[in-house]
Amino acid sequence: MTVSRVLRQSPLVKATTSERVLQVAEKLGYLRGARMGRPADREQQKAKRVLLICWSSGHSQALYHAGLITALEQRLTARNCECLLLCGNGDYRGFLRMLEAAKRRAAEITFIIGDFPLPQLNAIVAAFPGAILLDNPGESSIAAFTSLAFDNTAAACLGVEHLLECGCSDIILCLGHADHFFSRELLAGYRKTLQARRLDIRQENILYTDFTSDGAAAAISALLDSGRTFDAVFSNDEMAAGICRTLLSRGIGIPSQVQICGCDNLPLGRLLYPSLTTVSLDYDALAEEAVALIHEKNSSRLPIKLRLPPELIVRESTRPAPHV
Repeated sequence: MTVSRVLRQSPLVKATTSERVLQVAEKLGYLRGARMGRPADREQQKAKRVLLICWSSGHSQALYHAGLITALEQRLTARNCECLLLCGNGDYRGFLRMLEAAKRRAAEITFIIGDFPLPQLNAIVAAFPGAILLDNPGESSIAAFTSLAFDNTAAACLGVEHLLECGCSDIILCLGHADHFFSRELLAGYRKTLQARRLDIRQENILYTDFTSDGAAAAISALLDSGRTFDAVFSNDEMAAGICRTLLSRGIGIPSQVQICGCDNLPLGRLLYPSLTTVSLDYDALAEEAVALIHEKNSSRLPIKLRLPPELIVRESTRPAPHV
């Protein structure tokens, strides 16, 4: 019975016993058939149902959220949860279909992942009281909610401070849509860092695009065509890829002439040449915190706001300033 329970992932078995059984089963290559063994434990049939409602507004965010959803689903499954995923794309009719489908699911916990437009986000929060926002700090106009996100302002501070320490003095900030929370928070960190150094904040150094590599490439191209020179750019990783392509195609060296720092730590950053220095927003850590939040940290279910710290990862697209 113990072996059968372990293979059915029953929570009744001690973790140490379960681990020993799984080690032997894996060594033997044993996989339990669908109709073998005793009937499933009643406790096993009472898995928590978790609803994941997701929407992404760009390719890089879709990639990032795919990683976040995978990390979250794996951890929830290990905690005896059943995950249901519903995705939207911002289309009004599609959103209505998704919302009605979500209402038909009897989920105990709901995660809202990504950057839904505010009216849609309000509708979801109203439909699912106690829903948890992931990778979205939320807006003050939303009714009481819990959010778990990254400190994007601190991320911009890390990236811009690193560029300044590398000897850069004319830093371009390439953002997505001006009304998006990620753009607002990166701008706040950019301003905060320059003000702390008593450096001028030049409005012409702040570029707004659409979060895509093509949009960022076009914005940097227009800046270069105007005769502007600069020695650094801070953006998210996908936009940084387009910026690097534009600079290199014009014979501008990285990091010898312009240094680049991204934000997100997408896998593509390691594949670029030169590899991209970035500020890591760790979705594995976010998933860990989300699972801990619903199982340990917030048993009272009171609205709370958590921000995870970012981490600077230095690669080849920046270089230390020479010592005097």
